[in-house]
Amino acid sequence: MTDTDAGAHRFRVLRRIGAVMGAVELTLGALAMLTILVLVFHQALQRYLPIDQIAWTGEISRFSLVWLTFIVAGLLVTMRGHITLEIADAIPRPMVVRAVQVFAMAVVAATGVGLTVEAWALVTTQGIIKSPVLRLPMSWVYVPVLLGAISITVRAAVAAVDVAIHGPVLRDTTESEGAAA
Repeated sequence: MTDTDAGAHRFRVLRRIGAVMGAVELTLGALAMLTILVLVFHQALQRYLPIDQIAWTGEISRFSLVWLTFIVAGLLVTMRGHITLEIADAIPRPMVVRAVQVFAMAVVAATGVGLTVEAWALVTTQGIIKSPVLRLPMSWVYVPVLLGAISITVRAAVAAVDVAIHGPVLRDTTESEGAAA
């Protein structure tokens, strides 16, 4: 196997790992969204129908919203679904666009590092505190936040390196967007 073949094989393996992780994140995000939908709907039914009240529905709904936010954030970085300033993509100099995109991804990665550090601090220090209704250790609640912050950091760093090596990623515009501009 030549060096080129080994590099291509490593690239395919890394791409496959990223695809699997993306599928896992998307699945967990969909489960969190479904949990929120079902439990909030159940809360509405509890309010207006003569059925037994279940206290933990609100707690799990709030936790699921936090989990959804952080678990899917890394996936949004990879799919370019996060908030961006796309006006820089219209600059006619590709090197300037490349520099702006690398800088933006580096800022996202640095923010991810800060989130990871703080999430780790929450996981390691909040085990003694229990959630009000379910009595879950709050460190368990913060584990998905930690995993999401790690995902944001890794995906943003990979995206910055990818843009630095292969050039800027330009958004495809549709005809309707072009007509609106």
